[in-house]
This record gives sequence, structure tokens and C-alpha cells, in this order.
Amino acid sequence: MWLLLAVLSTLFIGVSSILSKIGIKDADPYVTGAVTNTVLLAAFAVTAAFTESFGQVQDMGFGTWVSVAASGIVLSVSWAFYFLGLKGGSISVFLAIQSLTIVFSMVLCAVVLGEKITSFMVFGAVMIAAGTVLMMKREEIEALKGKGIWRGEQRWILFAGLSAVFASVSYVIVKADTTPIDTNVTSTFRYLVVVVALWVLLFTKKRKSQFARIGGRTWVFILLGAVASSAGHVLVYKALFLGKAAVIMTIYRMGMVISIILSRIFLKEKLSKKGWTGFCLLAAGVAAFAMGR
Repeated sequence: MWLLLAVLSTLFIGVSSILSKIGIKDADPYVTGAVTNTVLLAAFAVTAAFTESFGQVQDMGFGTWVSVAASGIVLSVSWAFYFLGLKGGSISVFLAIQSLTIVFSMVLCAVVLGEKITSFMVFGAVMIAAGTVLMMKREEIEALKGKGIWRGEQRWILFAGLSAVFASVSYVIVKADTTPIDTNVTSTFRYLVVVVALWVLLFTKKRKSQFARIGGRTWVFILLGAVASSAGHVLVYKALFLGKAAVIMTIYRMGMVISIILSRIFLKEKLSKKGWTGFCLLAAGVAAFAMGR
């Protein structure tokens, strides 16, 4: 059962990235981020209510509440950068950069939590990093060498990288709290923080007027992407509760691979031979990293 849930969660996550990319093309990234995470919050809250897990709130100590608040604040920054990066670049390279979350998390978990880093994990991390670079186009590589990521059209690379870094920090904060509380409960409160922060950011940036500029078709893709993402997140947490975490996270992370393949079919994005070599390295790196855990 848990294996099926893991596969389904991966499919939903893979599809959600494509839907969100189509939707954000004609929409403001701040609006897209706020709406998407509001749907995510609703999904976690409904799931927690349906499973009658909110009774565990009384078992949440001060440390857990601090963890929820801190991880929520950091995660909101990650999501803001996520949609800014998603709007600017090709989804293939964007998701490749997002995969560096695995590498950043490995380092942070070792430094902060004292987790062991195995040779397979290092090998996988190197493959992921190399694969990401190979998937980049010439102008994107040049932007990394110069100042292109700080300004101009290639600034989305910086946003994508910052999103991965902040997501990794949030992951470590969550993992540091070992209180056995249902993840749907903690995620509900965590995403409540995220949603409040993103809506405040939206109004601070004075992007409220952007709602009127979004067409019906764009709203359909934004909402479908949000629903697919919500389904993926809820299912993977349920799978983690029932099954083997190492196997589940390996399958889940392959959602990125599905998205890259789908981007070629639906978004007509093309990879060069070098890019496909990078893609293969990336996929193999994710698998090797999981084996090392």
C-alpha cells in the first residue's frame, strides 16, 4: 500500500510542476505562490481533520511550536524564491537546480544534526551537481561565471538556488524535532505561517492588482497545479508513516525526473546531448544518494 502511495505522490508532484509552469507564464509569481500554498494549507488541514489527528495538538510542546514557526518562516522564503525562479527559466534546468536541495540538506544535516555522510551519498551528490551544470545552456553557464545571476534575464538561477537553500534549512529544522506528532498536524500549522507570510509579501509588494489580470485559463492551470502538489505532499507523508523512508524518498525525488520528461512533451523544451548526459547523471545521482542512506 505504502509503495503505491509513494508512486502516486511522485506522479502528482511531477505533473504539478508542469501545470504550475504553464499557469505562471501569464501570472504574477507572488500571486501564484500565495494561492498555491493556500491550497496546500487546506489540503493538510482537511487531511488532519479527516484522520482526527488534531487531538495531538495538546501533545505539542514549546520546542515543537518553535520548530513549526521557524520552519514555516524559512519555508515561506523558499516558496517565494521558488515561484520567482519557476517563472524565469526553463523548467528542466530549474528543477535540476532544485535537486541541489538534496546536497545542501546532506551537508546541513551533517553539521547541525551530526548525521553520517556515506561515500555513496557523496558520490550521488557529486553526480547531482555535475548533472545540473551539464543541463545548463551556454548563456546560463556564462551567467554563473559573471554577474548575470544578479541582474537581467538569468537572475532566475539565483532565485532557484536560494529556494533550494532555504528549503534545505527548513527540512533540517523540521527533522531536528523528533516529537511523534502526525505530520499533517504540524504541516497545517507550518503552512499557516507560510500562507500568512506569502499573503503579507503579496500586499507589501503591491501586487494585489495582478489578480484582475489573470485570465480564466491561467487560473485553471494554477489551481490544478496547486491541487496536484497538495495531493503529492499529503500522499508522501502518508507513505512515510506506513513504509520505508529511504525507498519512499527515492521514489518521491524522481518526481523531478518525471517533470523534466513531461516538459519535453507538453512544453516542447529540448535538451542537447550534453543536457541529456546531465539528466542521466542527475537521475543516477539521486538513486546513488538514496542507496547511501
